[in-house]
Amino acid sequence: MAIQCDICIIGGGPAGSVLASRLAAWGWNVIVVERAAFPRRHLGESLSPGVLPLLETIGAADAIESAGFTRVRRVSVDWDVATERDDPAGRGLLVDRGRFDRLLLDHARGRGARVLQPARAGRRRWTGSAWEVEVTLGTRPMTLQATFLADASGRGGITGSRRPTGARTVALHGYWEGKGLPSHPKIEAGPNRWHWGVPLPDGSYNTLVFLDPADLKTMSGTLGEKFHTLLAGSGLIPRGAEAFLSGPVRACDATPYLDEACVSDAFIRVGDAALALDPLSSSGVQKAIQSALSGSVVVNTLLRRPESAELARQYFLHSLSEASARHQEWAGAYYGLVACRRADPFWQKRATGVASGPLSPEMGEGIAGLTPETRLRLSPDVRIRQVPCVGDSFIEARPAVCSTALGTPVAYLGGVELVPLICGVRDGMTVRELVTNWSRDMAPARGMESLRWMVSRGLLIAGAARQAAEKGGGS
Repeated sequence: MAIQCDICIIGGGPAGSVLASRLAAWGWNVIVVERAAFPRRHLGESLSPGVLPLLETIGAADAIESAGFTRVRRVSVDWDVATERDDPAGRGLLVDRGRFDRLLLDHARGRGARVLQPARAGRRRWTGSAWEVEVTLGTRPMTLQATFLADASGRGGITGSRRPTGARTVALHGYWEGKGLPSHPKIEAGPNRWHWGVPLPDGSYNTLVFLDPADLKTMSGTLGEKFHTLLAGSGLIPRGAEAFLSGPVRACDATPYLDEACVSDAFIRVGDAALALDPLSSSGVQKAIQSALSGSVVVNTLLRRPESAELARQYFLHSLSEASARHQEWAGAYYGLVACRRADPFWQKRATGVASGPLSPEMGEGIAGLTPETRLRLSPDVRIRQVPCVGDSFIEARPAVCSTALGTPVAYLGGVELVPLICGVRDGMTVRELVTNWSRDMAPARGMESLRWMVSRGLLIAGAARQAAEKGGGS
């Protein structure tokens, strides 16, 4: 049996479901092929605060919020020092990935996407005008004919063009049940490894150990025995807890990587199929959803505006490369906090420096001293050039602000074009004058927030114009 569609998406996890929801809402005939029956367990149960705002863009946030998942209000961190990090707003979530993924896939169905599940995708062949994908739905074989193919199959996808972006890492994990288990997540540095404990909504507790594959190989015993030995040196399972492993110990690759052949005129990879971050970032699901949202615009551009194909491909690869580099820099600095006091090879090979705050001391002082009458001037380092950007539904060339401090060009700030804001700055303007000028584009509170961001990134220099004027008057 042959079935035709516009877009075939292999994988119904968060990236595949979000991609399907967006493209189906734009009128494309979308089929999702998912091999597992939901619900099922899956790693990535701790979701960063940015996930819900992203899901609002496809109308799926309400379904996730109403599911009753646990809010993350505290995280115990024993890294360079032991601390408790509180978030009273509970912006992060602890989820059952089986339910979470099913809700997102149901949302894609509601938008018009067709889902084949459980179904296994086999051989894929490009005929020159379409893809032919062999699929087995249950025991029934069929062929999908699609104009466009998207790989959202995660780490299990085709691996030939993946480039590791960090040290090779393996994760051992197991689920615990019982009494006395922690009620909030815990992250802990250990000798030649680090540990992560995640309490789940059903009362179980997932414990993970991240280490070098070579170190795991030198240990004796079964995988379960190695896991118990590694956990014994941590504080993830409290003393006196009456807990037991409710299933087998498993191992999986946790090495970060980037697929540098992730997009062509008729093919795209999103989520972990394209980019995997260092697990230390705890934002893999967020980045997978981000790649699906931007990937949907890329696919729409490739199919509806083929004259902009090169622009779309450049944008997608650049956005993933930039995200990979930014996260690896952060992770390397965070590993460096422990490497300063541990000579273990695990920490030394992953460290790239000591983590610092997002602001230099000088920039921080500039923000702290802002008043309505503080005078501003534009940094001489600021430049404007055309770059590929995400529009409402197409990749388009837009003017963006470039600066050494930014690293990558920025076209939008909170959904507002940044270049017109920058072009409205005149040397010597006060904070009050600038925010008032911006009020036709944004509320004053939002304008003040944007102004502080520009000062923190060095785009605007606070107080410098007044100081220069005072010097000039004195001479």
